[in-house]
Amino acid sequence: MSNYSTEVAKLISEGSRAYSSKDFDLASEKYGEACEEYSKSHQGNEDADLLFLYGKAVFQSGVSKSEVFGGKPAEPEVETENSESKEEESKPETDKTDDTFQFYADGDGEEEDGEENEEPNEDENNDEDANKSDFEVAWELLDLARALFEEKLESLDKGDLKPPYLTQDTDESSNDYIVVLKKLSETYDILGEVSLEAENFNQAADDLRKCLELRLELFSDTSSLISESHYKLALALEFQSDDSNSRKNAAEQMKLAIESVERRNKNENDDSKRKENQEIIDEMKEKYQDLLKDPSEEIKMQQLDIIKGILGEEASGSEQSAGAAIVNNLQIMVKKKQNKEETKTVVNDLSGMVRKRKKQDANDDKTKKPKSE
Repeated sequence: MSNYSTEVAKLISEGSRAYSSKDFDLASEKYGEACEEYSKSHQGNEDADLLFLYGKAVFQSGVSKSEVFGGKPAEPEVETENSESKEEESKPETDKTDDTFQFYADGDGEEEDGEENEEPNEDENNDEDANKSDFEVAWELLDLARALFEEKLESLDKGDLKPPYLTQDTDESSNDYIVVLKKLSETYDILGEVSLEAENFNQAADDLRKCLELRLELFSDTSSLISESHYKLALALEFQSDDSNSRKNAAEQMKLAIESVERRNKNENDDSKRKENQEIIDEMKEKYQDLLKDPSEEIKMQQLDIIKGILGEEASGSEQSAGAAIVNNLQIMVKKKQNKEETKTVVNDLSGMVRKRKKQDANDDKTKKPKSE
């Protein structure tokens, strides 16, 4: 984080402290100010590292709000008055993200007076920003950082490097190509997480697959980051509704994640870490077996088990018609328990199993948005 002005460096430091203390709103504010200050002094150009930090903080802010709202993305238009006032207090008047919490008054944008012609466009832009979730804003910031990192990577000479370039997950390199490649992989990883949270599983799969590709270039297949990438990609693939092979592909990625942890565990000398790794392996094996099952057959078996239980109870003396009515009601209830609930449960569990990532430093015209599917 060198070559920054004193003011930008100060804002980065303040943002880092806020992020470490899990005050993600304040961290977002400070990193956003740093981006703005940098852009002002560089003819409107953006810095990929600052955008990465800003986007990651906004994402974590969205995750924390999502947890408060029961696992659903916190949309600005449904925020309470208290949460809105808290955001207002934590942001300076010059912060561009203030627009996220501003709504134009009734009638704005409908003025016929020629002098007011420019105002409707501004109000429309404000309203469009107001309807964006934290996940959408984070995704756009991170996608811009991705484009800048890729542009920079293309300008660097790879030389005679042979993968894997790093021996340990925490290794640092003085080689500019490796440094930028690592930052790019981290950006794709967070982009994938954002799309998982937003339930845009197709986009998540694309970004996480690219992250895995870059990490395989950087690290050995026993790296914990490789295991993590296989696991996250499996989650995204599992819930791709438009791909008939998605569940099969998810199982393959889960198997690769298991094998990666098993290889790493063979060389682990720390008993506590070995035990922890084995617990992770056991959990992933259970998930792998679930992925191998036909979901429709599994639902049918659950229906039969419930029906058998009800019929057993009803056989003690209730009328057959009543038993049949109960069975029919249960069939309807069971059919309602589809992948939507499973999706939210598994994705929310992601933070508990694979989002054990350390905080790390981190423009393409084709910006994409994470749409909820």
